[in-house]
Amino acid sequence: MLTPRENLLKSLRHEMPEWVPIITLCDNYNRPVHLPQRFYQEWMERSNWQALSRHFDVEIMERVGAYTEVYHNVQHTISREGDISIQRWETPYGVITARHKEVRFNCGSAGEPDLVTSFPIEYPVKSVEDYRAFAYILEDCEYALDPEVVTRKVAEVGDRGIVTLSAPSSPLGMCVRAYTGVEHLAYAYHEHHSELCGLLEAIAESYYRCYRGLAELPGDATINYDDTTTLAISPRMFRELEVPFLHHTAEIVHAGGKACIHHACGHIHDLLADLGETGIDGVDGPSLPPVGNTTVAEARAGLGPEVLIIPFTEEHAIRSGDPEVIRGSIRAMFEQASTPRNLIIDIVSPPAIPVENLWLAVDEAKRLAHDFPRAY
Repeated sequence: MLTPRENLLKSLRHEMPEWVPIITLCDNYNRPVHLPQRFYQEWMERSNWQALSRHFDVEIMERVGAYTEVYHNVQHTISREGDISIQRWETPYGVITARHKEVRFNCGSAGEPDLVTSFPIEYPVKSVEDYRAFAYILEDCEYALDPEVVTRKVAEVGDRGIVTLSAPSSPLGMCVRAYTGVEHLAYAYHEHHSELCGLLEAIAESYYRCYRGLAELPGDATINYDDTTTLAISPRMFRELEVPFLHHTAEIVHAGGKACIHHACGHIHDLLADLGETGIDGVDGPSLPPVGNTTVAEARAGLGPEVLIIPFTEEHAIRSGDPEVIRGSIRAMFEQASTPRNLIIDIVSPPAIPVENLWLAVDEAKRLAHDFPRAY
């Protein structure tokens, strides 16, 4: 019998696995409650990904941050004013400033850390006049790699799973979420198209340098985080401004002998056909409302049979606490997938959900994983 790692690698390589791999996802905000204290201890010692997967005794897909951004000619400072973090970049072409607000939610149980999230309240790029300064920041940026942390994570995970390297998102996706915001992006796309394309190209060239470095590190795959959580990116924009970037990153990653996974957990239904032609190995996060707009069946049909899908569990079902609703949602994922090939099931924790709800999803997924498709 294969080890969990060997079985996961079969899925990454688009081969038929012995069983459907099951992984879990949680972070500082999307995290269950009612967990034992040893979970938080392991979280601090290893990672939240490992801690939850070991708690449920499922496969591990570790996600490792293996680089830091270093500037040589740009003065970069980070400061705080209460719950506001402020970043400031001083360049020969002007000063760029960004602000984020941190929000904490108390879980109400002794020993459980707060849920933490943040969102931008001031985007760094506010006008076309900021493009040159912001492009200079990306041109000046060096990506300092940390092979030691990756080697340590590979040893920690062992034969329980795989290690993925967190990689830069797409320039277009980062403009939506972090650089310009939706309003400026929409305006610039129509009124300053050539300037916007020039900025995106400068960002992409910087990111490619990071991908080339990551491709040489230990680990099994890269994964970027391009949360397409709104409909702000139209299929036309995606095809023109993002598909070429994803295609080139896949080429870079493949040259290093790794798989290339694209995380897009939002409204990707109308982008599937183009995603399927980028050469990436997998899409992490196809999901139903409220997170996204894509069923497992639609992801399978739209991406094509050669793309690995890592669909998220349905948030409304998990939140319901109803055993039949939760188990039924897991059965629907398996039924719609139609084959174990190119499928990894991701049990995702909504914020502050009772861990007992997730146990129901894990139990049903385990029951189906080893007896696909006879189990339903």
